[in-house]
Amino acid sequence: MMSKLSPFLLLFLASFWSLANAETLSPRGYGQVKFGAKLDTVEKQLKQVASPQKREFACDFVKFKKYPGLKFMVEEGVITRADAGKTIKNSAGVAVGARLSQVMRAHPNIRIEPHKYDENGHYLILSTTDGHSALVFEESNRKITQVRAGIKPSVEYVEGCL
Repeated sequence: MMSKLSPFLLLFLASFWSLANAETLSPRGYGQVKFGAKLDTVEKQLKQVASPQKREFACDFVKFKKYPGLKFMVEEGVITRADAGKTIKNSAGVAVGARLSQVMRAHPNIRIEPHKYDENGHYLILSTTDGHSALVFEESNRKITQVRAGIKPSVEYVEGCL
């Protein structure tokens, strides 16, 4: 009897796992939002208009009600990055507040660069194998303070939109 239930149990667990991970920030996107997608296409998929609706610049940040805690960078109508709030999970498993030593132990190949404005801080960059996108963590006084993900070079912009 157990052998007949196992495939069903595995299918259930796999479905649950994929749903649980569907809204995890990764270098490729978050939920239904994929970096590199046109904003109007994502709005149609989500059946929701991003706010603010009126954008005066070629680069701006927008939000979706469906995804509180995230700001999405839009450049020339294309979503290129997301800046995450403290409660947003990411594919690297690194939370705001994590210690630098924990991150380095978990991700020994992470690239570390000096912070542009914080003499006690760094940027920790986990690039994809193809090098086109990344998760970027900001660290100050040996603790993670901010998380963002997206395609390069947008994800590495220090001051948001240029």
